Formats: sequence, C-alpha cells, structure tokens
Amino acid sequence: MKSFHKKQRKAHIFARYLTLGIVFSLLCIAFVVLLAIVQNRGSTLPPEEKGTVRTYTVPGLRGEIYDRNGKKIVGNSTRYDLIYEYGAMPDTRAEVNHSLLAVYAAVIRTGNEGCMPKDRFPLQGSYPDMSFSSALNDKQSPEYEGYKRFLKRQEMDSLETTAKDVVEYFVGRYRLSTSHYTNEEITTLIRMYYEMERVDFGAYASYTIAENVNDMLITALEESNIQGVNFRVSASRDYLYPGSASHVLGRVGSITAENAQEYLALGYKLNDKVGTSGCEKAFESWLRGQDGVMVVRYDEDGNMVEKYYDPEPIRGNDVYLTIDIDLQLAAEAALAEQIEALPSAEAGAVTVTDPNTGALLATASYPSYDLTQFGSVAYVQSLNENPSNPWLNRALSGLYAPGSTYKIGAALAALESGTISAGSTCECEQIFPKYDRPSCLGHHGVTNVVEAIRDSCNVFFYYLGDAMGVDSITKYTQSLGLGANTGLELTDSLGRVATQTVNPGETVRAAIGQSSHGYTPLQLSVYMSTIVNGGTRYRSHLLDSVRKYYTKETVLQTEAEVLERVEFSNTTYATLLDGMSRVVRENPEVLRSFSTLDVSVGGKTGTAEVEGKRDYALFSGFAPLESPEIVVSCVIEEGLHGYTAAKVVGAVMSEYFQTDATE
Repeated sequence: MKSFHKKQRKAHIFARYLTLGIVFSLLCIAFVVLLAIVQNRGSTLPPEEKGTVRTYTVPGLRGEIYDRNGKKIVGNSTRYDLIYEYGAMPDTRAEVNHSLLAVYAAVIRTGNEGCMPKDRFPLQGSYPDMSFSSALNDKQSPEYEGYKRFLKRQEMDSLETTAKDVVEYFVGRYRLSTSHYTNEEITTLIRMYYEMERVDFGAYASYTIAENVNDMLITALEESNIQGVNFRVSASRDYLYPGSASHVLGRVGSITAENAQEYLALGYKLNDKVGTSGCEKAFESWLRGQDGVMVVRYDEDGNMVEKYYDPEPIRGNDVYLTIDIDLQLAAEAALAEQIEALPSAEAGAVTVTDPNTGALLATASYPSYDLTQFGSVAYVQSLNENPSNPWLNRALSGLYAPGSTYKIGAALAALESGTISAGSTCECEQIFPKYDRPSCLGHHGVTNVVEAIRDSCNVFFYYLGDAMGVDSITKYTQSLGLGANTGLELTDSLGRVATQTVNPGETVRAAIGQSSHGYTPLQLSVYMSTIVNGGTRYRSHLLDSVRKYYTKETVLQTEAEVLERVEFSNTTYATLLDGMSRVVRENPEVLRSFSTLDVSVGGKTGTAEVEGKRDYALFSGFAPLESPEIVVSCVIEEGLHGYTAAKVVGAVMSEYFQTDATE
C-alpha cells in the first residue's frame, strides 16, 4: 500500500515538472518568434530611422536698431563655425585621421586658413624635426599654461619631458605611422590632436576647427559628407557707425549670476546673450529672438540624409530710435573738436531734444568708446586707465551746476510769483551789498530782467534770490525739469536740487545756478524745452517705434507723454524769449556761433564754478525763436566761457536745419 502511494506521488511530481517544462518551452518559442518578427521588421526600416539623430540650437537673431529716419545703426552678422564633434566621428582611428586631414585640406583649399583660431601649440617646426616653441619661455603665456595642463593630464614630468617625447606621445597614441601619412600630414594631425586635448575634446566639448568660415567651405563639406564635422551657427552685432552713439546703444553679453534667476523666470537659458546696457538692455523684450532647433538625421554610415527645423528660430522685432544718426555724428564731432581745441578741457556732453514731444534726437558724451573694439583686451584696459572716465555717460549721468542757465528758471519763478515784473529794475554796481558781498562779472548799472538775462547779471539775481528764497525758486525749476525724473528708458541721474540753508549767502548763490545744484545735460534740455514750448514737460524718450522684421508692421508707436504742465503767462513767456534772443543777438562771441543759420536762435550761456577746477562752460539754445523745434544743451568741463559751449550748439543746429531744409 505504501509502495502504491509512493508511486502515485512520483507520478504527480513528474506531471507537474512536465507541465512547467512545456510552458517554459512555449514561452521560449514565443520569445524567439517575437524577436524574429522584430528583427525582420527592423531590416525593412528606412536607413534614416536606423541612424543617428542630432539636434542643434539655432539662435533666433536679435532685432536690429534703426534711427528715426530708417537708417540702420546696429545689425546682425551671422557666422558659421566649423566644429568637430565626438558623437559624429568615425569608428576607427584611421578613419578619424582621414576625416581630420580631409577637413583641414578643405579649409585651406577654400581660403579659410585665417579663420582657424590661434592654437596654443608648444612646438615649432615639422615632423620629425620639432622643438619647443620660444613662447614656452614666458611662464605667463597661454602656450605655457596649456602645456602645463597637458603634462599634468598625461602624468609627464615637466623637467624630463622633451619635445621628442611629446611628438612620440601623439604619434603613438593616434597611430601616425610614416607608412600611412606624410611628414606634413603627421605635423598637421599632431597640431590638431594637441588642440583637441587642450580643449578637453569629448562628448561634452566639441573642437572648433575654424571660425566664421565662408560659403565655399560650407558647400564643400556638405557635399563631401566628411564624418565628424558640423557647423555651429552664431550671431554677433554689427555696428554700422563704429564709435558713434556707443553709450546709448549699449552692449550684448552673457547672463550673470546676479540676474540669472530673473532671466530664467522669463524663459531664457543661462547661455543666452542679452542686452547688458543702453538700448540693448532697455528694449531687450522687443529685440530678443526665439531660438530654434535644427534636427539632423544621419544614416548608419554617418551620411546626413535630412535636415529641418523643429521649431524654427524666430527673429526679434526691430527697434526704431528717436535718434537722428546724422545729427548724432555731427554732435559727437562738434563736441570732440571743441574739447580738443581747448587746452584746459578734457570732457563734456551735449543733448538734443524735440521740445514738442520729448524725443531725444542726439546725445554725445566725451570721451567715449568704440563698441567694435571690445574684443581687444588692450583697448578695454586703456578705457579703464583713462582718468577722464570714458565709461561715464555724462549726457545722462554727469551732474553739473547749471550756472547762469538757471537764471531763466529763476526769472520765471520771480515773474510768476509777483516778486518782480517785466519792468522791475535794480542797480548793479558789480558788488552785492550783503552776505560777504558776492560779485558780478560786469558793472551793469540800472538793469531790468531782460537786460539781466542778456548780460547774465549776477547782482540782479542775487536780489531776486534774497527776496524769494531757494525753495520758492526750485518749486518752479524742478517742475520745469531740473532735478525731476526725465522718464527716459535708459538709466539716468535724478539730479541734485539746492535747498534752503541757514547760510543766506548760499541762498543768493543758488539763484545764479551755483550752491549745491547738480543736473544732467539731458535735464538741462528738458528744462529749456519746457520753457520754450510754453510750459509742457514731456517724458524724454529714445524709443520711436517697434516694427516686425519681415513686414515692417508697426507693433508699437511711442506717443508724446505729458509729465507736468507749468502755468505761466504770455507776458512771462515773451519776456524770457526776449532776453534769450538778446543773449544770442547782442553778444558778439555768442552770435558768431550762429551767424550762418537762416533761423533765429535764443539761448542762455552759463559759467559754473567748480572747486579745484577751472570754470565749466554751458550753453542751452533753441530754434527757431518764433516756433522752437529743437533744443540743444552743451556742457564742457573746464571750458571757461559759455560761448565755447555755444560753438558746439551752433554746429549741431547747422546740421539740423541744413538736413531739415534738404528734406
């Protein structure tokens, strides 16, 4: 009985294992069949589906910058860099060597040898007679630094390693046998491989063979299908008027650690280029392009079979400025010429505005710089070492005492407050009888406000300031624009408004534009504009319009924006214009600067005292007198006399009205 049960258990166990074996066998058969199906299907796939797919970021070009008349100021230059990529290179060393030699020959054949970046090769001569370069004698040279890193990476001793050792390392590692390559080819390959090792060529670092190559090379390499090579597309800014409007235009650069989070939140990538100053920064949101992706498919043999965008790069909008580039050039030239002609002067600024809209037509700061030269370390260093500080945009950020140009605002305040009338007089005996007896430049006798403006009589305005106090005057002058926010899209200084002090001598000095007053040349133009247009202070602006690149459709048009209205009577207006007209007509030194113009001009000279320096020269003028359409203000540091600044203003107006007449 026991034997029977034992046999029965064995039969059950056998049946169980048999079942498992059958199931396992069926699963194996099914897997083999499925694998065969997959393999069979794979063999029918088109070649491009079996090969490699690579993607490349293609930058969306920034919009371009134009002047108010449609003249391009800043454009784009697209360049193609020839690169060798780790992921696309051939499989064998012989094939890699062949591809490198082929691409090098194509570079030379198409005239792109000068586009090859300067290498840091530590050897000189040709294989096999190669020796160390003399550049290694300079322990600070890039060649020496690169060589030291190479030795460390290869664990070679710097004292014992010879030039022959370096050569043999490359010949051995990269299989550069003379039975396969000429001495010239070996020399070329050693140089290329050294540079590849220097830049850590690999999956995450490509090797740039040539930069900004021509179309001939692009065509030649696309036709030859050399494995491993590709083109990286990049764009740079082109400045069509080198050295002009540099402070205004600004620069494009990398995102910094300080503002990285801000840009990331806006959808930028950390390696994107952005506007870092000037209009490039102020109008970044309009100028910015959207990057695209180029998809490239290769077959099993590494041949490119398809190339397309997904998505396509999108170009940014074009920005049209209020700047007139011809007027800008004239302003810069006139300012530079006058400063260089004055032995004591080294710096200055000029601003040109439309008094009826607030548009900035031109702005110059001297000394300046050339944006096209920033690739030169020596050039940038020379700017840093220049004691006159070319980096400072004096037109927008330089603070200057307004000198006698302030007397126009003080006269307006006195006339409108009833402190004086157009017929009020005082006697100028060249000395003000109070508060340490400040002086006047002339002995003007009995004088009224028009004559005081014409002759720039300090005594008249000392009396006026003494009667009114500082705060009563600055209430008007600040509303006119001195020490008020201009609203300009670029960063500019707010200015410094003089306030009442316990020292009455400072009060009367403030009335002639001295004391602690400090304003920018742009604010001086805004102030004069508000006076001559009848009391409307407009927001200063540089942006005229934004337009699409392809269609030129206007996306945004800037309209004149009123910031404040200053009420004053027609009598006050006529009185002030009469005085400023006489400043030009009845002062020979000033008139000389405007004698060639066919329009009447008004304005005011200024001479500002600066501690430890010679007097600064100022002039703010406008034209035509009957219906002002342009205001020009100039400051020359240590220019000595207001009429020296008037020469710059006259030259700018000459350009403006000559151009206006031509148009």
